[in-house]
Order: sequence, then C-alpha cells, then structure tokens
Amino acid sequence: MRPLQPATIEYSLLMLVLVNANQEVTPAPLARALGISMPRLAFSADRLEARGLLGRDRDAMDSESSRIHLTRKGRELVQKTEAVAASMESGRPAPMSLAERALLSELLERMDERGPR
Repeated sequence: MRPLQPATIEYSLLMLVLVNANQEVTPAPLARALGISMPRLAFSADRLEARGLLGRDRDAMDSESSRIHLTRKGRELVQKTEAVAASMESGRPAPMSLAERALLSELLERMDERGPR
C-alpha cells in the first residue's frame, strides 16, 4: 500500500477544514484549535496548498485575511484516508479482557522503568 503522506498536523488541518466546510474558515481559529502558532499553520497550509489539497481565498473586504477551503483533491485524500482507517478497524482484534489490559499495563510500566536498551 502506498503511504497517504500527510503529516499529523496537516491531516488534522484538512479534517478541521472539512468539518467546517459550510463556514468561513480562517487561519486564526484553525491555529487555536490545533494548538499551534500562526507561522506553523501558515507553513502547513503552504505545504498542503502546494500539493493541491487546500486553497486560500483573500477576503474582499480585508486583504490581510484569507479563508481556507479543501480542494477536490483534498476531499479525495480525506475520503481515501477514512476508507483506509475503516478497513484497518474492521480487522481489529476483539477488545482485551480486564485481566489482559492489566497485564499489558504492567508490562508497559516495566518497559518504561527499564528505559531503552
């Protein structure tokens, strides 16, 4: 399977734009929602725009402001990613029992205490 390639922040940005597609999506609320700085948001948006996944429109009333939207290619990537996630979840093993979770927790704690080898 070929990797889908968006970084975590970039994928999160795509999803936020998709979820808010019926509203004007501007950079500041997106940066706040992602917990990142405006320069980091601009960098990620630039990368996504260069790949043809996002578009930005200048506000007619305020040339300093822009609105962000998904392109057709961006929507297709989100749909493909959701399909891959759904197929991975369908093959997921049954939930662990309480005893299995306790054992896993104990083993992970031991590994953490020992540190990297």
